[in-house]
Amino acid sequence: MAILKKAAAVLALALALAVPAHAAPSEYEIKAAFIYQIARLVEWPPERADGIAPRLCVLGGNPFGAALESVRGKPVNGRGIDVALLGAGADTRECALLFIATPAEKSLDRIVALSRGAGLLTLGDTEGFGQRGVMINFFLESGKVRFEINLDAARQGNLKIRSKLLSLAKIVD
Repeated sequence: MAILKKAAAVLALALALAVPAHAAPSEYEIKAAFIYQIARLVEWPPERADGIAPRLCVLGGNPFGAALESVRGKPVNGRGIDVALLGAGADTRECALLFIATPAEKSLDRIVALSRGAGLLTLGDTEGFGQRGVMINFFLESGKVRFEINLDAARQGNLKIRSKLLSLAKIVD
């Protein structure tokens, strides 16, 4: 009987080690989920809201990896989100959301200028992007993903951000 108990314990331990534990979501999986929720809490101008499926574009490389697949097809204003990875100098007119990765920082001033009045929600995760005109910028605080909102940039972009989202953000100038 003791041998049977030992065998059962060894088998249970082997199974526990063989089955991977559910890993915590990565930083960029969390940011992808935030982007989807943010898109649902932004009021787009009529010309953008009545158009084709909202497109989330990523410029300057893809720090998300496969995490963006979790938002592809999810509904925003009744239409599924499309995801596109853009190269340098790409046309952003078809984008409703534009995540600007750190390598694209050299083009930031031009991108911010193009977003004014265009109904294009700009996002990033680089220190100082919020103060430089990116509308929503992610940052880490005590190991948690947080975000800041540049309200003036959002207004200039012809976007309205709902109070529910504003209550969760740090507001920057």
